Amino acid sequence: MNGVIIKIDSSTSYVLYNDIIYTAHAKGNLKKDSKPCVGDFVIFDVIDEVNKIINIIKIQERKTELYRPKIANVDQVVIVTSLLEPLFASYILNKYIAMLEIKQIQPILVFTKMDLLIESNKHLEVWEKISNYQTHQYRVLIVNNNAPEQSTLDELKSILENKISVFTGQTGAGKSSTLNNFLIHKEKIKTQEISKNLNRGKHTTTAVELYKLPKNILIADTPGFSSFELQDIEIEDLLFNFSFFKKYRNQCKFTNCQHINELKCAVKDAVANSELPQFIYDDYLKMIEEIKNRKVKY
Repeated sequence: MNGVIIKIDSSTSYVLYNDIIYTAHAKGNLKKDSKPCVGDFVIFDVIDEVNKIINIIKIQERKTELYRPKIANVDQVVIVTSLLEPLFASYILNKYIAMLEIKQIQPILVFTKMDLLIESNKHLEVWEKISNYQTHQYRVLIVNNNAPEQSTLDELKSILENKISVFTGQTGAGKSSTLNNFLIHKEKIKTQEISKNLNRGKHTTTAVELYKLPKNILIADTPGFSSFELQDIEIEDLLFNFSFFKKYRNQCKFTNCQHINELKCAVKDAVANSELPQFIYDDYLKMIEEIKNRKVKY
């Protein structure tokens, strides 16, 4: 029988099969080969049908894997980003987009708190940046969690159908509140007031869990972050996978062009001609520096 791990608590895995949740313990020899994680597709034997107890006998090969949070077989990541409170931070978002594209996982961009942004003096500055993601063919949705439009929720639901999706984003951006639009009352995730003093939210999610919704939707909320490192990512990964640069990939004079100091660089020319946003290029340079200065972990 085949199922998917939706939650792990210590050494116990909870496996979803035909809308029924089974309690599972991996066999000893299995743990040595591969430690189960949320999102794993598994083959199992039923030990006790009455009490829904099973043994996992095999973990299927993972097609994708995230390490923060630890979750397998993710089709797409919904990155929930606040436009204000906390103020839009392009570097964190672009770094996460780059990481996902390197791992061949689709990023979906959800921006929250548009109502607050409109009333602020940052409106034009921030919105100009957001429009660039739409121009460059990213899937963008604007969600007002205080009074979400049904058409926007319906669009997001259609994106989630028949996929494993992870909700993540900067701490305090409203990702749990966005997720709550889809969950029944008893499953809703606790949210907290924004910590205005630090311009960032307080952590509200402590464990990774997949929620099963109609139309074969599996979604997970994850702990918020205020920063993260580009672990196990090299400069070459960034050069060949960052979508903003794809159309210019074969137009530079040098095949190994890093788009920094090289002559006849198509990316730098595109920035100079306003075809590529300056803030995207600046964030790219920051990523390059971060990778170069990354401490080697032993």
